[in-house]
Amino acid sequence: MRFNTIQIVVISASILLFVLLLSLGRTKPLHKKGDESSSSDTLPPLNDQAMLAGARSALDSSQLNLLLDLERQQAQAKNTEEEILILKLVSRTWNEFGNFSAGGFYAQKVAELKPSGEAWAIAGSTFGIAFNKEAKDPALKKYLGHKAVASFQKALELEPDSISHGINEAVMYVELSMIDSKVMPMTGAQKLLALDKKHPEDININLQLGRLSFTRSGDVLKAIPRFEKVLEIAAKKPDAESALILEAHFSLAECYKQQENKEKALFHYKKCIELTANNPTVQQELKATLEKFEKEGK
Repeated sequence: MRFNTIQIVVISASILLFVLLLSLGRTKPLHKKGDESSSSDTLPPLNDQAMLAGARSALDSSQLNLLLDLERQQAQAKNTEEEILILKLVSRTWNEFGNFSAGGFYAQKVAELKPSGEAWAIAGSTFGIAFNKEAKDPALKKYLGHKAVASFQKALELEPDSISHGINEAVMYVELSMIDSKVMPMTGAQKLLALDKKHPEDININLQLGRLSFTRSGDVLKAIPRFEKVLEIAAKKPDAESALILEAHFSLAECYKQQENKEKALFHYKKCIELTANNPTVQQELKATLEKFEKEGK
């Protein structure tokens, strides 16, 4: 199972429940090591210009004209600050057109002109979204994954104590290892464990490790203590994000369902329903899931 790397922390501080509900249905990696990577390893490497050419070819005439006008404004910018503002607009426009690959390229340009942890993290997150959401070609997917990792590493160089940058880099390594045979599968997991050693009471780290055990390796016995710890930490923090608490309860419900522990699965499903009182649509979906589980036990 893959979580949309909007799960990546910088772009969104919370997790959209519909993504969670759709994603938790899959508990094995989408690709085994070597499936796509073995074929894409023989393809010529991409570069930024080839990626942008492909992005432009998908635009209609009005979209292309708008972006060409913005690029002319960039060329005529009177100073760096003005150029940065235009580049941010270009990046956002590409994202709105549904092409996060090009959006990431221009976000990277912003980070290069005015380096900061936040700017590089935004570039990395945008490349990460493109990696998960739009890249179908194995070579392009691998290219975007490495761009995302490199951006998060730049963010960490500038802000080495940032937990979110560290999580982002680790999660992207996990994703990249699924399609690139040169990336060791345990690289991302080891980075998360190193973060956990430094910050054992961090909700996001424990949640990511729980996801990794549950959705990548299918190890429910390792996943359950992580999700339980998320709830334990959250109970001590009144400002803990409700979306993270909700995900922990939902994940535990799914874990206990796999263990055929109906009592605990029901408990956590009911907690999810309580937590979605302000979202009737999602709550109704959860109620339907609960009713089916009570009736069929699955």
